[in-house]
Amino acid sequence: MRKRKKKKTNLIIILLIVIVAGAVYTFNHFGLFPQGGEGPTNGQETTKPTEPVIETSESGQDEEPRVERLTIAAVGDIIYHMSQIHSAYNSADGSYDFKPYFELIKPIIESADIAIANYEGTTAGTTVEPYMAYPRFNAPDETLDAMLYAGFDVISTINNHTLDMRKHGLLRTLEQLHQRGFKTVGTYAERPETRVLFVEEKDIRLAFIAYTFGFNGMDATMTAQELDDMTNLIDRARISEDIADAIEAEADMIIAIMHWGNEYQRNPSTEQRDLADYMISNGVDIILGSHPHVIQDAETVEYDGATKFVIYSMGNFISNQRQESLDHEYPNLDNFYTEDGVIVNIEIEKDFDTNETVIKNIEFTPTWVNRYKKTPLYHYDVIPVEHYLDGNPLGLDDHTLSRMERSYRDTMIKFNVNLN
Repeated sequence: MRKRKKKKTNLIIILLIVIVAGAVYTFNHFGLFPQGGEGPTNGQETTKPTEPVIETSESGQDEEPRVERLTIAAVGDIIYHMSQIHSAYNSADGSYDFKPYFELIKPIIESADIAIANYEGTTAGTTVEPYMAYPRFNAPDETLDAMLYAGFDVISTINNHTLDMRKHGLLRTLEQLHQRGFKTVGTYAERPETRVLFVEEKDIRLAFIAYTFGFNGMDATMTAQELDDMTNLIDRARISEDIADAIEAEADMIIAIMHWGNEYQRNPSTEQRDLADYMISNGVDIILGSHPHVIQDAETVEYDGATKFVIYSMGNFISNQRQESLDHEYPNLDNFYTEDGVIVNIEIEKDFDTNETVIKNIEFTPTWVNRYKKTPLYHYDVIPVEHYLDGNPLGLDDHTLSRMERSYRDTMIKFNVNLN
């Protein structure tokens, strides 16, 4: 009896195995498993609507195109005349403090991923010559502390006042800037492997190049070899070499900082326009101009299917060049234009799937330098005009407000940007 029961049980088990195997075969063969189940569909329709297949990364997260954006804030000439230096002096301890000059624009500058300025002059110390200004500039080291406080990152050191304190001034200015963590372009302590400054932010690689038209005759204080090794004069062959270096290093964008043009002229010269065309046609994406001390044209340019940008002069960011101080020297000029500056805000976008980098947006923040009496001499404010016209939060008098309104109007009419 026991053997017969065991045989009967075995038959039942075998029968169940056959039934299950048949069911699995049927479901597999006719694609009856639902989408996402254990078995493949073999391209057959099922009684349940299928969902689209979503590709996932190894981590299980949905794959999305990687796009990064970074912001640049660029300004023109930072110049220190003797009235600014005297005004920042603290007689109690013999120190200088220029930081309050930048207090109102600090939030704008430090919010950018990369902030750029042209430092016009030197910080050569006082062991060789004292602090001085026009026509040869030598400012206290604390002027650099103020730029750091404001939020600047990249400093162009190449301009017509680079050699005001000769080779010593060039070297010490670089030394002081580098001690504070600034990145510099345009002058070098010795001949570099490349004259291009590479800056990477958010995995976007920018290449900076910078040049000047001359040195006010102070180039005679250097040998030809020193000039070639340590400074960048405008030279098309040299510019082409630097652009080639940037392209070989796979820079996503090339930015040229140019010290050029005619002082106090609000329209770019033919030479500026020709050189801008040359640089853009050879690979430069953005051109930032300085030296004229007034605002000049800004425009977008379409070249080879890409949008490029040039501003021929960003004016004075801070200086003592203003109507009150220049009328006696240049009675036939509208000297109030030297009070005007602009922060150029550029947004750059890189698509890492296509490896394409483009200028996504350009905005302008016009600035105006306000000077007023304050012990020991004056106080200077770089004012982002639009922020402080509405409602007059600074409590400025009507005359000052009208000058700011004039500045804003005359600055904005110089810009022609189209990113559509």
